[in-house]
Amino acid sequence: MNLLRLNFLVLSVFAAACGDKGDDTEGTPTGTTTTTTTDPTDGNSTTSPSTDGTTDPTTGEPACVDPSLSDFGPAVEVTLRNGGTTRLFLNLQEMCTPVLPIALRDASDVAVKINKDACENDCGDVLAGACGCPAGCGPGDVVQLEPGGTFVTSWTGRVWNEHGLPAECPMEGCAPQCFAAAQAPAGTYTVSARALDAVVDCEPCTCEPGPEGSCVFNGGFAMGAEVVAEAELVYPTQTGVEVAFE
Repeated sequence: MNLLRLNFLVLSVFAAACGDKGDDTEGTPTGTTTTTTTDPTDGNSTTSPSTDGTTDPTTGEPACVDPSLSDFGPAVEVTLRNGGTTRLFLNLQEMCTPVLPIALRDASDVAVKINKDACENDCGDVLAGACGCPAGCGPGDVVQLEPGGTFVTSWTGRVWNEHGLPAECPMEGCAPQCFAAAQAPAGTYTVSARALDAVVDCEPCTCEPGPEGSCVFNGGFAMGAEVVAEAELVYPTQTGVEVAFE
């Protein structure tokens, strides 16, 4: 009988030491990472769970922050050259938004978003309640590119990625889907540009070219026959590329 009691006592102690299945010895669910810190003033230690960035580590509430970066680079200087015999035009505004007159595709031929229009709200706008589209906009700028002329623009290395904020974060009237600014990863890209041979909704629809053979005027919209040019860019090794219209 004493032997049975001894066995029962040993098993009870072992079960208490192991705890419930799925919990560690401190009662923390298995798989949860904890961080222990010591207060240098009193020597007391505190333990708190770490997070994956979607919750505030102190309150456990959704982390309502804009994940956008603010520093990018290196920048790439893109020279657009008119190698043809016809004057060309390029729009510097689309959907009420100033844009670069170029587009980007990655090595898998997937479009990389470097231009974002005013209706595609960034995460900062969504968090501030400034989402939506503008009621209207004035005329945009147009590049006039003479035969043999060049126009230089610069891409900072910034790309826009789709992002979903926690549902509790957007201000009233805004959806959690937004765009966050990010650094373009290293890789081989295709830089493309689209020029047109006419411009409308302006008077006069021309400007006086400078020594480089191009100029910019406000008002109007480039349209007409389209000419597309492309060039390869190895980023960030290359910080300059020429795209020539033939």
